[in-house]
Amino acid sequence: MKLVKRILLACLGFLIIGFSVAALRAIGLGVDPLGAMTLGFSNLTGLTFGTVLLALHLPVFLVMLWKSRKLIGAGTVIGMVGIGFATDFFYWAFSFANIADFYLPIRMAMLLVTIVVFAFGVALYTVAAIGMVPFDAIGLMAEDFSGGRMKFRWGRLTMDAICALTAFLLGSQLGLATILAAFGLGPLIGFFMNKINGSEKRHEKQA
Repeated sequence: MKLVKRILLACLGFLIIGFSVAALRAIGLGVDPLGAMTLGFSNLTGLTFGTVLLALHLPVFLVMLWKSRKLIGAGTVIGMVGIGFATDFFYWAFSFANIADFYLPIRMAMLLVTIVVFAFGVALYTVAAIGMVPFDAIGLMAEDFSGGRMKFRWGRLTMDAICALTAFLLGSQLGLATILAAFGLGPLIGFFMNKINGSEKRHEKQA
C-alpha cells in the first residue's frame, strides 16, 4: 500500500473516530471508556474535550518514546491532535439535532450503529500502519513489556477498566455505550482489519 494512500486511510479513520465519539456523546447513553475519562477531566478543568484528550495522550507518548518507538509514526501525532478536536467539531454539529431527546429505541439503534462505525474507523487507521495513537498502543506495549504473558486484548481490557473507573470517580457519563465499547470494539476492530487486509490483497493481485 502506497504511503499517500496509507496517510489518507489513517486520516479518514481519525475523522470517523472523532465522529463516532461525538455521536456517542450526543446520543446520551454513555461513551467509550477513554472518552468518559476525558469528559470527566474536561468537566473538572473546564477545558475542551480535544485539549484534555491531547494532554492525556502526552504521558503515554513519552513512554512510547522511551520503550516502544517502533509504534510511533506520523499517525501517532496526527491522531493525538486530530481525534479530540474532530470530536469537538462533530459534537458541536450534533448539538443542533438534539439527539438526546429522540425516543429511546431510536437512540439505542443509533448507538449500535455508532459502535460499529467506531470500530471501522480504528481498523482503517490501524491497517494504514503509520503509527499508533498512544492510548491504542497501551495493549501492544503491555504485551511487549510482559514478554507476551499479557495478551493485547487483556491489556486493552485493563486500560478500558481503569479509564471507566477513573471516569466514574470523576462523575463522568457512563452507560450502555461504555460497556459495549469496552467489550465489543476489540472483536469488531479485528473483523474489519481482516476484511480490509483481504480486500487490499485481492486488489494487489488484480493489479
